Amino acid sequence: MSQGLPQSGPPMNADVIVRHIVAGFFLVDADWMVRLGNPRASTLLRRPLSDIEGKALWDAIPGLRNTSAADKLMSSGSGTIERRTEFFSPTLYNWFEIWCVPDGPDVRYVFFTDVTDRARAMQSDAVRESLRHILMDAPVAITVTKGADHRLEMINTAARALLGDRNLEGLTLRAALPEVDSKIFELIDGVFETGEPVTMRDLVVTYDRNGDGHMYTGTFDVTYLPLRSTSGEIEGTIQTAVETTRYTAAPAATT
Repeated sequence: MSQGLPQSGPPMNADVIVRHIVAGFFLVDADWMVRLGNPRASTLLRRPLSDIEGKALWDAIPGLRNTSAADKLMSSGSGTIERRTEFFSPTLYNWFEIWCVPDGPDVRYVFFTDVTDRARAMQSDAVRESLRHILMDAPVAITVTKGADHRLEMINTAARALLGDRNLEGLTLRAALPEVDSKIFELIDGVFETGEPVTMRDLVVTYDRNGDGHMYTGTFDVTYLPLRSTSGEIEGTIQTAVETTRYTAAPAATT
């Protein structure tokens, strides 16, 4: 006698189980023809089951034919090894995770789910990381702050050189550079509040460049930009600066 799970009622019909699987489901034969699909498969593929059942798996899922994902699924053969892969359908503009579970030589169970949000999030993370590397190596001084108090989140290599290579991330601008004229901070406040960028040429700034108490005065071309979230809300500011001290000092030196 089998030792299955205890049942308090009649056994559930297999068709009922298939219909309620949250993933898309296909019953596929030895020739990879779809013999049965569930309602979720129809929803994910945006076509009725009548247009899916009786077709090859590679045609049932738009764009799957002749792809590396199809090759991986086919490698399951008639064995017992589950194959899992991810696939982007250009027609549907969606990413799917697909896995095939063989059940002997003549039957395969194919499940698939929409993982578009996850895939795009991973791509966005990769793009952001790539952009961060580009900004870090840019020849222009760039700092990124978050929040209304302008907390430093990123200081690139060029900006760090203007700050004595100090580690100031995590501090607010006012805490990191308390000696700077408050009018400069007010400009950045305005950018955060209004979303309007500000550009100034040869801005004179006096600050403790190396953090050793010695004041340095230089001129800089600066731009302050709003940093927006994907929803369009202002979440911080971006500051860029190019030092122009040697150029503005040159005329004075020759007079």
